[in-house]
Amino acid sequence: MATKNFTIPLSEDDVRSLNVKDTVYLNGRIFTCRSQFQIRALEQHILPDLDFLTHNVMFHMGGIIKKEEDKWHVKSLLATSSIRFEKLGADIVRKLGLRAVIGKGTMGEETMQVMKAFGCVHLSWGGLMGNILAQRVANVVEVYELETLGQLEATWVLDVENFGPFVVSIDTKGNNLFHLVNEAVMMKLNDAKG
Repeated sequence: MATKNFTIPLSEDDVRSLNVKDTVYLNGRIFTCRSQFQIRALEQHILPDLDFLTHNVMFHMGGIIKKEEDKWHVKSLLATSSIRFEKLGADIVRKLGLRAVIGKGTMGEETMQVMKAFGCVHLSWGGLMGNILAQRVANVVEVYELETLGQLEATWVLDVENFGPFVVSIDTKGNNLFHLVNEAVMMKLNDAKG
């Protein structure tokens, strides 16, 4: 298990150097994503005006972001469950050329296979408090579709510093931390029965 500190945009070499259980901190620009972002991107071909070659880290997030004196302030960032986006996960990685997806939990087999082929990892948010993670946002750069979709579904572009720690839960070698943990638990249960 290694600890890596990367600057965004991530390269394919960056993510292929990672293994499940590694710890990752990020610096640079990320964007947030929920259901409407992915539906609009894949089904309606509507995307925010972002260069996804340089914005190649997506965060499955619902947060509390407030405007005070004409400036946005991030109060809390809460990762949302990535598995709920599995139906669209593989296609969004391919379409945008993502190198990392941050979220809670894990993703399914189809997304894992695309991540392995393309060079993308899933970074899982553990027990970090949302208000602590919010302190690692240096700046709210932009918000897209706020009036159309509302605060939770809007796309937020954030400059982050020492953002994490996140654990690599899916690497580019086809490993899934949650599957490995489940297998270890089942082995212990079988040993206890045996």
